[in-house]
Amino acid sequence: MNIIFKGIESKRIQECFLSVVDKFDGLHEFEITVTQVKVKSSTMQAQPIISLKSVFTGVKRYRIKLNEHIRDHKELKITDVPDDVLKGWFAHELGHVVDYKRRSNFKMVVFGIKYLLFRKFKRKVEHDADYIAITHGFHKEILATKRFIIEHESIGNKYKNKILKYYLPEKDVLLCSQDKSILEPYFDL
Repeated sequence: MNIIFKGIESKRIQECFLSVVDKFDGLHEFEITVTQVKVKSSTMQAQPIISLKSVFTGVKRYRIKLNEHIRDHKELKITDVPDDVLKGWFAHELGHVVDYKRRSNFKMVVFGIKYLLFRKFKRKVEHDADYIAITHGFHKEILATKRFIIEHESIGNKYKNKILKYYLPEKDVLLCSQDKSILEPYFDL
C-alpha cells in the first residue's frame, strides 16, 4: 500500500483512513494521497490524478481531498467527527476509487464531464460508491455518516438536501445489509 498524507496532522484521521483502506484489497497496488485542502462542493472528494503523460500510459494514482470543516459549517471540524462517521465517509470515497480503477484515464475525463452535467448520472455514481463501501463491510459506518449529516442541527439544509437527493437513502443501506443479493453486481469491483 502506498498511502501519502499531506497536511493531515491528526493521527486519528490517518488511523481511521488506514483501517478503512486496509479492507479495500483491490486498491493496495495504487498510490493514494489523502490531502487536507478546501473542497468547494463537499466535505471529501475522491479524484484520479491524471496528467498528460498518464492519459497514454495508464498509470493510476488517486487523491482524496479532505476539508478541514464539514461543508457549509465553519465551526464543525472534521477532527470533531466520531470515528464511525469518519470511516463511513472514507469508505464512500474509496468506493469511488474502486469505481474509477476499472476505467481508463481517458474514460475518467468523460466520466467527470458527465458527473458535472447530468444529475441522474451523478446520483448513480454516488449510489454506486455507497454500494461498493457496503460490499466492503461498511454498512454501519455509511449509516452513521448519513445520520450524522441529516440529524446534526448545525449542518445546513443545503448540504442535507444534497445528501438526500444524490446519495443512497438510509432505507436502501439497511436493505442492502439484510439482503446481500442486491449487492451482487458490486462484488467484483
